[in-house]
Amino acid sequence: MSLARDGIVALRRVAARTRHPAQKRGLERVNYENVWDQYARDWRIRNPRLTHIGDEWTGEHSGAAKTVEEYCDLIESRYISPHVKAGDRVLEIGVGGGKTAALLRKHCGALVCADISVEMLMATHERLGDEGMQYVKLDGIRLSGIRTRSIDVCFCFDTMVHMEPRDIFNYLTQIPTLMRGERLCIFHHTNTLSELGWKRFLSEWDKNLMGRSGGSFSVMTNDLMARFLEHLGYDVIAKDTESIPRDCVWVVRAHEN
Repeated sequence: MSLARDGIVALRRVAARTRHPAQKRGLERVNYENVWDQYARDWRIRNPRLTHIGDEWTGEHSGAAKTVEEYCDLIESRYISPHVKAGDRVLEIGVGGGKTAALLRKHCGALVCADISVEMLMATHERLGDEGMQYVKLDGIRLSGIRTRSIDVCFCFDTMVHMEPRDIFNYLTQIPTLMRGERLCIFHHTNTLSELGWKRFLSEWDKNLMGRSGGSFSVMTNDLMARFLEHLGYDVIAKDTESIPRDCVWVVRAHEN
């Protein structure tokens, strides 16, 4: 779906259709959508001196960088430039306000921006426009709206840190059917058992009892992600636990469907 002219109205209609009612089994859903919609709406009030959503995430708390410029340089030099080619069609899951999307757009042929938050998609559209871009509203369960065998590289950065492990696994089951060519994927998640990951856990465990906020960090580990990837047939190319000491970044190849 392109965001030309009436695109914002169309996105709002899609958002209304893709919101799920409460599950009949009585499970309380992690409300990722409303949390990030509200975050985007409140962002300007909280950050009047910043230009784009995401500029407030400098990488300092993850041990990766001290400024947003340093963090973006790290992401681009280590995870984008070596893996994304000029003709690639890239899917970014959890595009947020477009910080990493702006880096990806410099290197790829076309970019599919997917997010559960329509407000975040609109922020990214305001930043990057329509040329070479596609915007997809997700419902948090299905990676619908993306053609099968249409994606060369799947990129998910600063997103899985907020996703429950079962939700991560769910997305991982669906990604291979979307992939073609090199089928490269870059996945970034938190590692609760790292020193900084444990510090983050201790800072918010008591605020997430009997449920959790969609903006909180998930309880995730490198070993659990490794098991997910192995079970689903991904080939691991690289596992980086040093560049972002709190977290883990994987470069993997999805299996061929």
